[in-house]
Amino acid sequence: MQQKYVHLTNYSLNKFNANFQNNTDASKDDQGSKWSITALRKRLRLMGHDDKLLFKKIEDCIIKTILSVEHVINNATDMFCPAKGANCFELLGFDVLIDQELEPWLLEVNLSPALSCDSPLDQKIKANVIADLFNLAGVTTLESRF
Repeated sequence: MQQKYVHLTNYSLNKFNANFQNNTDASKDDQGSKWSITALRKRLRLMGHDDKLLFKKIEDCIIKTILSVEHVINNATDMFCPAKGANCFELLGFDVLIDQELEPWLLEVNLSPALSCDSPLDQKIKANVIADLFNLAGVTTLESRF
């Protein structure tokens, strides 16, 4: 029997469920109760769904959400990063629910989402998130400066 609502709860709660299955191998990102986006998209394609359309809708939702608070972000940036040209960033975590019609619904946006790692898959994904965040913010290593 397929569990329709298996990922409905927040991970911080779901991991205490008796049926929770931890991922023990980062290279197997479609096993256990937590998957990578890559694995989810692959599964959606195998089920005959248009993953590109779904992720365009999710992207649209994220863009509209950020635009709706642009003035708040700009004011905070002006207040807390007064030096023009200085790097300033915030990592946002978007929680999106996907319904049975493959429509995304924004549940919440987290400022500075949790980056603790409970599995090898967490370690792999979150390390890449941090690396991408630093690259986007222009943080470089000492070696790359010379």
